[in-house]
Amino acid sequence: MARVVLLAFLSSAAALSAPKRPSILAIGETLYDSLPNGVFLGGAPLNVAVHAAQLGANVAYASAVGDDALGKDAKRRLEALLVDCELVQTRPGLETGFVSCVVDSSGDATYDIAHPAAWDAVRAEPSLLSAARSFDCLVHGSLALRSEETAATLKKLAADASKRVFDINVRPLPEGVVMRDLVEPLLPGCFVVKMNEDELKFVQEWFGLDRGAGLEDSLRTLNEAVRAEYLVVTRAERGAALVDTGGAYHESPGVAVDVVDTVGSGDAFTARLVYGLLAGEEAPTALCAATTLGSWVASQAGATPRHGT
Repeated sequence: MARVVLLAFLSSAAALSAPKRPSILAIGETLYDSLPNGVFLGGAPLNVAVHAAQLGANVAYASAVGDDALGKDAKRRLEALLVDCELVQTRPGLETGFVSCVVDSSGDATYDIAHPAAWDAVRAEPSLLSAARSFDCLVHGSLALRSEETAATLKKLAADASKRVFDINVRPLPEGVVMRDLVEPLLPGCFVVKMNEDELKFVQEWFGLDRGAGLEDSLRTLNEAVRAEYLVVTRAERGAALVDTGGAYHESPGVAVDVVDTVGSGDAFTARLVYGLLAGEEAPTALCAATTLGSWVASQAGATPRHGT
């Protein structure tokens, strides 16, 4: 089944044409996931960058790593994957990010994320601010907002970006850091806001919305507050759904695969969705292709398997 999924995805990607390659700047955490079957380079925005580059986008990645072996290895691997990492800063005195990741029998992961890490100290350097203005889209998540320095940098970039994708990832945070305080101020006005069903419940509660409403009504009501061009919810094996700024609702059914682990599947989904929308695909088409790619990644080991393998 995984091979059928991949072939369908490749056919969709091959059929996609655009006047120019979409350009995507991703910023966020650079870390190594320690999984039961090995140690893998990861971090949600990094995974998005790698998948988007494989799809054919012009991709740059911004983050910070330590002046250590893992940091050097991360930059080398990104370059080999055709991701421009000139904006990856080096922070002596801080270690490259590391996560202990436990995968249960269903393939779902829980995380123990080291703090502080180099990616907590991304500086608003002039080259980074300039890049935010020149790329088609800025992609970021919520975890990188946990530290004041990186959060301040990200807010400056958000103010300058022509389009912005916000992928909400609920992860363990340092004591005293409140998820709502990090996320809510950056929700309005995004090109894409993406979350899973559990994260949807968090955000609904922040806005005092009915968590018992159907998905279609929930998304429409929430987007009246969020005002995203596309508000997207992933639903694991049941696919994904979105509502656009005009209230149009679309669903994509799930794709059955033999799950190895779910690490990175949501990031692959984000990459394909954003790539398609920037390239001019209709929202239902981009949503279906994103669901297909995300499902295939769940059938592979690690967050960024090579497309076509």
